[in-house]
Amino acid sequence: MAAVVRTNDIANWRPVFAGLCANLVGVGLARFAYTPLIPALIAAHWFSPSATVYLGAANLAGYLGGALLARPIAARAGAAPALRGMMVAASVAFFACAFPLSFGWFFVWRFASGISGGALMALAAPVVLPHIAPSRRGLASGAIFTGVGLGIAASGTLVPLLMHVGLPQTWFGLGAVALLLTAISWTGWPREELPKSISQAHRRARAPTSSRSMSNTV
Repeated sequence: MAAVVRTNDIANWRPVFAGLCANLVGVGLARFAYTPLIPALIAAHWFSPSATVYLGAANLAGYLGGALLARPIAARAGAAPALRGMMVAASVAFFACAFPLSFGWFFVWRFASGISGGALMALAAPVVLPHIAPSRRGLASGAIFTGVGLGIAASGTLVPLLMHVGLPQTWFGLGAVALLLTAISWTGWPREELPKSISQAHRRARAPTSSRSMSNTV
């Protein structure tokens, strides 16, 4: 019995870990890893000081857009696919930023990174918490948003270490970490269930049809 309980606990907390990974990638890394990279971007002559500020603003604007678009995207594509897709997008953005092709290229990918981060922050907890027992939702919510803090800590320690190798390699390293966390959390998202309102409407719609079939049979 104890083994069954422990197994169930692990299964119940897998979505929480997925939510933690989403916030770690989308906010902790995609947002805060850029700050320690700014001096290196300027020193390597990738961008001017004013351009690096605009790129930071592009990311912030993307977060606002992602937070606003999160619900419509989840409603159309499904919550779990949307979360997976946004984590993949954030990971790809890191790899794309390893190539300073132009200011426009970098702007687009920083903006896309912001959109994915805003959507992940807006969706992760609301998708996971309904599947957690009410008595544990406070703890689960704290664990999910711990991902932001872990990402900030990782950005402050990982970026300086990677910078010893090179600026492009730093972006590749961040992308690899984000992609690894995406893969780890891929199957952790809860299965989506048909909302009760839709299910009830579906049953009401079928009832008259069933009644007519019965009367025709009689």
